[in-house]
Amino acid sequence: MAEAKDEKTVSVGIDSGNSDVESGVVESTADSGEEPGWSRSLSPRAVIMLSLGGGIGTGLWVGTGTALKDAGPAGTAIAYTLVAFSLYIEFLAIGEMTCYKPVHGGYIRQTAEYIDQAAAFAMGMNYWFSWVMIIPAEAIACISVLKYWEAARGFSTAGYITIFLLLAAIPNFFPVRFYGKVEIFMSIVKVFAITSTMCYMFLMASGAFPSTHGALVFRYWKNPGAFNNGIKGVCKALLQAAFSCTSAGWVAITAGEMKEPRKTVKGAIMPLFWRMFMFFVVNIWLVGMCVPYNNADMNNSSGTLASPFIIAIRDGGSPIFADIMNALVFITVFSCSITSYYVASRAMTHMSDLGIIHSFFGQKDAAGRPWIAMISSGVLGGGLTYLNLNNTASQVYSWFSSLVGVAAFCNWGLIYLSHIRFRQGLKAQGIDYKKLTFYARFGPWPQYLGLLLVFCYLAAQLYFAIFPFSGKPSASNFFSTYITVPLFIIDYFVYKWWFKTKIVAPKDMNFKPAVYFDRLEEEEKEQERLNPTPKGTMLERIWRLRTVLIG
Repeated sequence: MAEAKDEKTVSVGIDSGNSDVESGVVESTADSGEEPGWSRSLSPRAVIMLSLGGGIGTGLWVGTGTALKDAGPAGTAIAYTLVAFSLYIEFLAIGEMTCYKPVHGGYIRQTAEYIDQAAAFAMGMNYWFSWVMIIPAEAIACISVLKYWEAARGFSTAGYITIFLLLAAIPNFFPVRFYGKVEIFMSIVKVFAITSTMCYMFLMASGAFPSTHGALVFRYWKNPGAFNNGIKGVCKALLQAAFSCTSAGWVAITAGEMKEPRKTVKGAIMPLFWRMFMFFVVNIWLVGMCVPYNNADMNNSSGTLASPFIIAIRDGGSPIFADIMNALVFITVFSCSITSYYVASRAMTHMSDLGIIHSFFGQKDAAGRPWIAMISSGVLGGGLTYLNLNNTASQVYSWFSSLVGVAAFCNWGLIYLSHIRFRQGLKAQGIDYKKLTFYARFGPWPQYLGLLLVFCYLAAQLYFAIFPFSGKPSASNFFSTYITVPLFIIDYFVYKWWFKTKIVAPKDMNFKPAVYFDRLEEEEKEQERLNPTPKGTMLERIWRLRTVLIG
């Protein structure tokens, strides 16, 4: 497993015998730099903006209110800070592995090449189904956001669902370059919306508006209190935080479609850190200062009527700004619906390209669009969306967000383990990690800490699944909260038993595709040495950054 078969191919599959799953032979970037059927059309600007804004949707705008009312401001701040720290560790791991080998397959491929094919199957199915479940979650959220305005409440739910599903699918049927342009625009809107609300809440907490009758600061931490529902509240907030805080998977999942992949990956890591710190740590602290956890609208309404961000703006005495922000929230939630189609289809296609599932699901057209995976993911996600027609939107959304949150914990654990094994492989093959284009400082020790945190998160969610937030223990509560974990375990052991896969030895790990990118990097360095780029003034450097981000 994971050894070169000849100069043109690299095997990352297993012997499939007489099964329908084909051996995972993929084209090596060691010779050509090309990916099997993929088009390297995503610009660095698109990837950076996707990293900044990708995946930010209803989990942040509405889900934060769910966490706040369940855990209180201090409990919510603790939960989101812990999850943000866990994701920062993930950023470092994914950044190092992807920057060294920026090829298609994302961390599904990394799991297959550094741990085990069965683990890659468990992760791939988990990751794919997570994003399939995000399709209905975001479609439901789009409807809830629109119903902030009374005029939008008379339209049929089935009509809304059909329109949103079709509109979200359309950008994904264009070449990836067009999709990248859509995401650039959407990410700019998201960043603008979030920074606007942060500035507003900072002014509100400081007492800049007459409606607050002085500075708020920690007023609501004292009355009604900093915590709500004790440890159970924090556990539930952790789950919501995992759903809200999207991972660094964008960098890995798009690696096979990037232009200048190593340079792009390295340039995208730091924005990811600042996104997590500003959007999911500072933002959450500000929300807890501006809205009490017992706010009547947040506890009794749905959609953005229950969003702490909209509530804070409205209570601050700015109803017109609240309307504007609700429109921006709608755009960001709809953007996440578009993204969910993209990521779900790529996850399925990567598994097919690597020989983990049947090659039928990896079929692409001449423009590199994985049409079978897009249709399969869209049909399943769309079908689940119509569960909303039985008037249980809040309950359906809660199920989807819980399952996605627990699935995220499982995937983080495998990403940490992949990085630990990656370092072992480098050492076994005499490769100095400090000479990599990007490497995680202090690694792999932060990844060991990440594994411990994931174990604690899953243990906390198991406690919450057995002893529910309200009511008595029940099988329905357990399965609606924790079913992802037993399915993850079953996927791993059944696949391992059926295909007789083995753990990849460090000396057998395949690093050959990195040779092609090493050569490109050396050529770029030589070109820079012969024709050095002028540093320019501070103003010129700021303008170049603006050009990278906006165009």
